[in-house]
Amino acid sequence: MKRFIIILCAPLLFSLFSFAHREEAVIKQTQEQPQKVEKIVYPPVVKYHPPAVHFAVALPAVTLILQAFYILRNRKPDGLEFLFILMTSGAVAGAAVTGYVAHESIEDIPIRSDALNLLHTHETLGIYLALFFGLIFILRLLYWFKPSGTLRFLYVLLLLLGSAVVLFQGNLGGKLVYDFGLGVSG
Repeated sequence: MKRFIIILCAPLLFSLFSFAHREEAVIKQTQEQPQKVEKIVYPPVVKYHPPAVHFAVALPAVTLILQAFYILRNRKPDGLEFLFILMTSGAVAGAAVTGYVAHESIEDIPIRSDALNLLHTHETLGIYLALFFGLIFILRLLYWFKPSGTLRFLYVLLLLLGSAVVLFQGNLGGKLVYDFGLGVSG
């Protein structure tokens, strides 16, 4: 029971310390003379986030497609579907944890203020997504023990919403990488 409580409380603890990027590392740019930034070398731990993110983006979509297949075929969810929502919830939580670890390891690296705002939004949304997919998993677990049409409808609706927010979250992460070069050495 203690492990279960710790696992549920971990994302809340991450959110308490999520805005730890050092203010002195924010690059202040002016129109007159933009500052040059020297070559940035990121710690190796930053490289764990991208693979975790790819699973966190793909698995909700696959789980949603599997759920649609079950609905169209008039099948009740089974062990395979349960395994997919378990992997999906784990992947989203893993992406949030690796994102948090990556952010903590680069907090002294210079960053533009607009990128910092986007980074904090991305980080906060990641933590909330981990909690949200934890809720979806709990709903699916409840359905396992007490099948109900209302519970399944709510589960599918939240899975659809969560999958859409994951895509938005991926868009924010893409902007951080491709627009601001965050996490890219070079």
